[in-house]
Amino acid sequence: MLMGKPPTSSGDENDAQNLEQYQSYWEQRSKGRGVRKLLSGIRGLDEVLEGGIPYGRPLLISGSTGTGKTVMLNEFLYRGITQFNQNGVFVTLEENPEDIIINVEGFGWDYRSLLEQNKLAFVNLVPKDFVEISPKYNFSPIIERIKYAITKVDAKRVAIDNLGTIFHRFSNKSEIRYLMLQISNELKKLGVTSMISVEKDDQTNLYPIAGVQEYVADGLIDLSVELGQQRLLRKLCVRKLRGVGYRSGIVGFDIKHNGIQVYPKIPLDPAYAKTDFKVRVAFGLESLDQALGGGIPQGHIMLIGGNTGTGKTILGLHFLVNGLQNNESTVLVALEEPTTQVYKTALNLGWDLSSYEQRKKLITINPNLIDIEPDLLLHQIMDTVRSIQAKRLVIDSISSLESGTMNVNQLREFLIQMVLFLKSLGVTTIFTYLTKKAFGADQGQLLAEIATSDVRLSSIVDGIILLRFVERNQQVRKLLTILKLRGSPHQKDLFMYEIDQDGFNLGGKFKA
Repeated sequence: MLMGKPPTSSGDENDAQNLEQYQSYWEQRSKGRGVRKLLSGIRGLDEVLEGGIPYGRPLLISGSTGTGKTVMLNEFLYRGITQFNQNGVFVTLEENPEDIIINVEGFGWDYRSLLEQNKLAFVNLVPKDFVEISPKYNFSPIIERIKYAITKVDAKRVAIDNLGTIFHRFSNKSEIRYLMLQISNELKKLGVTSMISVEKDDQTNLYPIAGVQEYVADGLIDLSVELGQQRLLRKLCVRKLRGVGYRSGIVGFDIKHNGIQVYPKIPLDPAYAKTDFKVRVAFGLESLDQALGGGIPQGHIMLIGGNTGTGKTILGLHFLVNGLQNNESTVLVALEEPTTQVYKTALNLGWDLSSYEQRKKLITINPNLIDIEPDLLLHQIMDTVRSIQAKRLVIDSISSLESGTMNVNQLREFLIQMVLFLKSLGVTTIFTYLTKKAFGADQGQLLAEIATSDVRLSSIVDGIILLRFVERNQQVRKLLTILKLRGSPHQKDLFMYEIDQDGFNLGGKFKA
């Protein structure tokens, strides 16, 4: 198994091969850990939960209106039935069953068929009228209805939506805790694994009753939503999962046409880096490759820094095209320009990138920088690299992410995760970066500034090629120098270069 990303549920109950790999991977991971886990089947969520939900325990899903609680509960049941042959019961306190059936049809989930096959049952607890519940209210009939439905379909999964609707009907809040404890204990006795939703206040983001998360479940997932400039930005955080490991921290997720897609953080071990100093990956520019000692060591991450107009993109295209011409699959992440513009630039230099794209040797990722989600982009790059077993990757340019909607901490975390993933596969990578100063001729200095703000790129990458302008004798010259190439000898001279109809042409050494 390659490091970086375990197999995930494809969301297709007919994809038997993927499902078998998915189950086998997590079964192997959970061996000897004591607590048995049940896979949710929700794409990406089981990775966050390190193998799923603790078997036979309730998991609370909290969030304000519109955060995706009900969708998650429905998918938990649907995937259980269709992928794992685990029948389910949906206990609804908010929507009528018919409305739920109609709503999930939009995701392609056929609840009517599952009801007919006796694989799914509803328990309708939606009140017809608002009635305040007294402290002496007998909850036994509610519990018995849920138990009956579980027995009827031999359910292994239960979803309860939305427990918070009951809270406002009690005159004594202590009765809420009592009810929740009753439900939780009964579900545990029956050996079913459950998801229970509770709604937070839209204004205060607080629970209807303090401490609810401590009384109802052994685990808590908090869903939230932020207003972006063009779309909703959805977040998920595991707050608690008693007695088992999970990946902490906030991650992004989307609600797509076929359900939820979670984008988990990627834990990677730097010890698995597949750097090979004996294998060199060339630019296809003889003088530059010689200066690099034969090329970039395989698996290295190289930063090309320079101001606007210094030729960063063209040098990156040379690296990309050389790989394609050697029949290597490559990925281009175009953040500066639309894909069509990049292809036109390449065509003017004699490179027909579209022909490689048609043959599936090149895939270009051209994301919208407005409301860009680091986790989503990371997974998009990872999935693309793996899908074609890419040997080379070019990202043009990292500075576009820094100036977009990612903050400095998000960008640094994104880059660290991506670099470790790429190294685990031995993918040789070029990052381009816009430096701050155009000229390096102040007071006789020839080296322009390579400051990379608070992102501290120099500690993330293995090598740095710096392009800059220098003024001499009322002429602007272009200079290249290799500032860094970790673990490998390289020439440290200043080289002159030009950009013409053939692309990047490295000349001789610069003499001041």
